[in-house]
Amino acid sequence: MKKHQAESWEKIRAQIYEAMREALNTLRSNRLRSGLVILGVMIGVASLMGMVATLSGLEKFIAVSISGEGTPILSLQKVNFLAGEGHKEWEKRKNFTTADAEALATLPHVRGVMIEYGRGTVVKYKDRKSQLIQVVGTNQPFLNVQNISIGEGRYFTQFEEEHRRSVAVLGDKAAQSLFPYEDPIGKRIRIDGKEYQVVGVFASRKTIFGSFAENFMAVPYTSFERDFLWWKQGPELHVVVESERYLDQVTEDMRALMRMRRKVPLSQPDDFAIITSEAMIEFTKSITDKVALALVVLASIALMVGGIGVMVIMLVSVTERTAEIGVRKALGATRAQITWQFLIEAATLSGIGGIVGIFVGLGFALIPALLIGFPFSMPLGWVFVAVIMSAAVGLFFGIFPARKAARLHPIVALRHE
Repeated sequence: MKKHQAESWEKIRAQIYEAMREALNTLRSNRLRSGLVILGVMIGVASLMGMVATLSGLEKFIAVSISGEGTPILSLQKVNFLAGEGHKEWEKRKNFTTADAEALATLPHVRGVMIEYGRGTVVKYKDRKSQLIQVVGTNQPFLNVQNISIGEGRYFTQFEEEHRRSVAVLGDKAAQSLFPYEDPIGKRIRIDGKEYQVVGVFASRKTIFGSFAENFMAVPYTSFERDFLWWKQGPELHVVVESERYLDQVTEDMRALMRMRRKVPLSQPDDFAIITSEAMIEFTKSITDKVALALVVLASIALMVGGIGVMVIMLVSVTERTAEIGVRKALGATRAQITWQFLIEAATLSGIGGIVGIFVGLGFALIPALLIGFPFSMPLGWVFVAVIMSAAVGLFFGIFPARKAARLHPIVALRHE
């Protein structure tokens, strides 16, 4: 019994090997036709791999942009926009205060609390005007939370923050806009008619928002409150946690403290939201996953078009090789053997197209990685999926031509010219 099974498997392997050898012979003898089959499948697989690699890199880029270098951050917001809360809830709820920030800074395992105000305005230097620049009123933990460093000059000091000094640190894009040919350090600029001295420029950084994220400047929050604060505006607060292991404890301590400070009754839900960087990443991932699904469907359509090309070319091949099929059947080849010969031939050609498409797609995905520093990422599982899908396309669309070849009557086939 075992000997019979071994002989059967050996026979099947020999038939598969013979069919693959025949497919390669067909490729060499009909290079244009085989090239068209490979090209059709290659385009579909290249589209799929390029989109998957780009989206995977985008997810990685978003995660790095949001979480920085892994520093645990808890953002205190008036509304939970991740849960769909909007302007109505925002209007009803009280603003946070700098006193809240001071209270949060006293909690165990909290390294600091970043205060953040924001306002977009036009900044002037002599007779030069900038485009709209985001003025951020903040404090010392800003560098840590935003994962940004100083490129030139310095950051404002604790003393300057406490004494409401009119100093500013420019983002890279803002510095280029106002001082394209000059050193900005020490220059005096006007923000809504208020004069500020530039003491530093932030180093350039890559984020999901591109150069837009560089078009800002940071000033002490105390100076912002004095010069630019809207009457309804309150700060956002971002709590820096010592370590990931204290995240849950600090979250609960924050919730208890803020409920007490905001006098929220025990029977009422929170009138604020605590948002982690992980929640932000999951939120953006849920969006990119939907985009990925749509793009993969579009790429699959291109792969199906390639599959139709496989079927058409294989039908032509069956017609051209009718006499050969007749000879094989006359020598004892069964319908199953003829069917498998053409199926494996189609799968081999489409599989080659799939392998070439993988490298082409990865090459396209590498272009933005090399040009703009976009992270390159390719889940290994998708490489296997692409190979299997390309071979499956050959098998699926090769069924009809293979069955047509297998059903040919040997006498009719031998008479074919």
